[in-house]
Amino acid sequence: MKTNEEWLRALRADRIEQDDALKDLRETILRAMRAYLAADSGYRTEEVGQIVEDCAQETLLTIRQKIDTFRGESRFTTWATSIAIRILLGELRRRRWKDLSIQHPRIGHDLPNRPIEALQSRHSDPELALQQDEVWRMIKTIIEEELTARQRYVLVANVFQGMPLDLIADRLGTNRDNVYKVLHDARKKLKICLSKRGLTQEEILHIFEITR
Repeated sequence: MKTNEEWLRALRADRIEQDDALKDLRETILRAMRAYLAADSGYRTEEVGQIVEDCAQETLLTIRQKIDTFRGESRFTTWATSIAIRILLGELRRRRWKDLSIQHPRIGHDLPNRPIEALQSRHSDPELALQQDEVWRMIKTIIEEELTARQRYVLVANVFQGMPLDLIADRLGTNRDNVYKVLHDARKKLKICLSKRGLTQEEILHIFEITR
């Protein structure tokens, strides 16, 4: 079992020693990813195999690019497998959203008729339910009429449909920072428009029984 120093030296060595180290590291991260997926019956054996192979290759490339950032605060293999799992989770998320996009092409467009149904079902207060419906209609109107098309798409996809910002960025052909800026501007505009209509964030949270 290599020490941290031995891993670093081998991965920075000449071609032969480096290739041997990459081969050993690849087996280590493959085992880690397979173990992570072992309990998930939602993936076929052949599908898992292809996913981990693709992610292992990306992980090795990432490690070689970031090797100088390793600070030795953990075992090198622990650091490497954490990168592998992060890449794996990102790939699984992309695949899940790709499937959802095919099944539900209105992602980023359709707002729910009534938000947070689970919270609403906790009570049977018709007056409060009426307040919620009224405020929600106001929010929908602002989103549909006051926001730009790009702001509306990002806000709906992320806030109401749960799509991660990096995947929204992929779909829009931009980067995560730009999408975050669009989301920030959309939230700010929504807040201003609600304020003009006499509603504060605290009042909305109270109406929908949301605790921060």
